[in-house]
Amino acid sequence: MKKTYLLFILIGLTAIACSPSSTETSEETESEATVAGSYGDTEWENEESISLASLMDSLQLSDSIYTTVEGKIDAACQAKGCWMSMSATENEIFVKFKDYGFFVPMNSAGHDATMRGWAFSEAQSVADQIEYAKDAEASDEEIAKITEPILKYTFTADGVVIK
Repeated sequence: MKKTYLLFILIGLTAIACSPSSTETSEETESEATVAGSYGDTEWENEESISLASLMDSLQLSDSIYTTVEGKIDAACQAKGCWMSMSATENEIFVKFKDYGFFVPMNSAGHDATMRGWAFSEAQSVADQIEYAKDAEASDEEIAKITEPILKYTFTADGVVIK
């Protein structure tokens, strides 16, 4: 009888501890503020950077470039923050992180960022496009439109600083 009684008390305490509280809203607001920060190797943080538009122009002349770039984050992986995308004019650049050594916050879209690493262009397979679309929570209709490989601009970042 005592064991059953203790079991019910433990279940009740667990339910109370796991239930949402009124402070949850303030915690969400705090998490928005914590997007800003340094991720990965950012010892270069004070170096001069180029714009995404300048990077796109440079990639027309060279197959790869090691540089520091700044721009606005358009989207981030909603599964765990393992990639992000940025755009300049009509061109989008897909950003991966070196050796998956770090991730960015999933709510980093809309924030300005500076990153350092290798930029290059490559063909992206249909399978990879579908995987990334699912990570970005694309609709089934959007995913169904992916039918052939495309040329993508890719950036492998050593580090990212989100402002």
